[in-house]
Amino acid sequence: MTILFYAPLEVFRQPTGLGIYVSRLLKALLEIDHRHSYIVWLGCVVKATAIPLPFKVRGKVVITRLPTRLFHHPYFRTFLWWLGHLPLADWLFEHPQVFFSPFYPFLPYRWGALVLTIFDLTPLTLPECHLPTTRWTSRLTLLWAKRAQRVLTFSEAVKGELIQLLNFDPCRITVTPLAADEGFQPQSPLQVEAVKQRYGLTAPYLLYVGTIEPRKNLVTLLRAFAPLTKEFPHLLVLARAKGWMSEPVFAEINERGLQNRVRLLGYVPLEDLPALMSGADVFVYPSLREGFGLPPLEAMACGAPVVCSDAPALPEVVGDAAITVPPLDKEAWTEVLRKVLKQADLRQEMRQKGLARAKQFSWERTARLTLEAFEQVAREK
Repeated sequence: MTILFYAPLEVFRQPTGLGIYVSRLLKALLEIDHRHSYIVWLGCVVKATAIPLPFKVRGKVVITRLPTRLFHHPYFRTFLWWLGHLPLADWLFEHPQVFFSPFYPFLPYRWGALVLTIFDLTPLTLPECHLPTTRWTSRLTLLWAKRAQRVLTFSEAVKGELIQLLNFDPCRITVTPLAADEGFQPQSPLQVEAVKQRYGLTAPYLLYVGTIEPRKNLVTLLRAFAPLTKEFPHLLVLARAKGWMSEPVFAEINERGLQNRVRLLGYVPLEDLPALMSGADVFVYPSLREGFGLPPLEAMACGAPVVCSDAPALPEVVGDAAITVPPLDKEAWTEVLRKVLKQADLRQEMRQKGLARAKQFSWERTARLTLEAFEQVAREK
């Protein structure tokens, strides 16, 4: 069987959720699967020489760089949808049995089996947190998903939404939970201190890792953190890139006079995150909704106590190893954070539970579940 895996190069440049999923899944698939052939479609949105590939190319792997620049235009994606079952993908890639696209709408196809990944349905369930172009792209992706032979998603929560809100056939949905990469593990005091010095963190801190955008609910976190600044010396560190509609977050920082207590680190390279997480007194994640919630799992793998929201699908990820809080309950967030910061024994207990919880997830398992889905659709087709 030949599997076409769409992995556009731009997601590897400064990988966040999308890039981490694509690179780790592809790497794990190529390590465990020695029976099937792969065509890895990198695309040419950015120069191929500018970004190292995060996986090893072995004997049955072919790399192709068919240009994908037009894929980023919503009108072109719509045009591809209307082409229906024109066998364009079959012709271009010499009739692979499985077409896999991790998140983008795909090319028209006829004979192969299409497998798509749905990260979450927040553009539909939380439309106010997304740009119009994102909402449009999400609806178009769901149209492709209706046509696909199999849909992958990361949690039972999203699977349930697909069934209840969009009437998807549950037999066509495979849940493939994500995992923390092997580099996410407790770091030595020397490694932690080196990263703290690199980012100018001279005080103890609470850490958030993720895009600064409305769905992450950082305004509530700032309001909950503000009273704690009178009791504790901690900083609130926000790591990763600024996203869309992020102005209210910066306005809240200024309005509450938190300029000296909130550190905005911007994008932090993956190699620095384990030490940054290991050094945090608390890892916080107040998101309104997630398709999975990988950063809390990565933080637990590094031994950080985790406090996160109880919104879908975070309880599936953290189990009883973290403290969960209603996302919009500012007072509850303040009380829980106060409790965790005051009690060293509680933080140690949370660290041990988090380390054990993180070990229940692996990219090998993710890859095996994904491969099973590929093989099933190929047989059914």
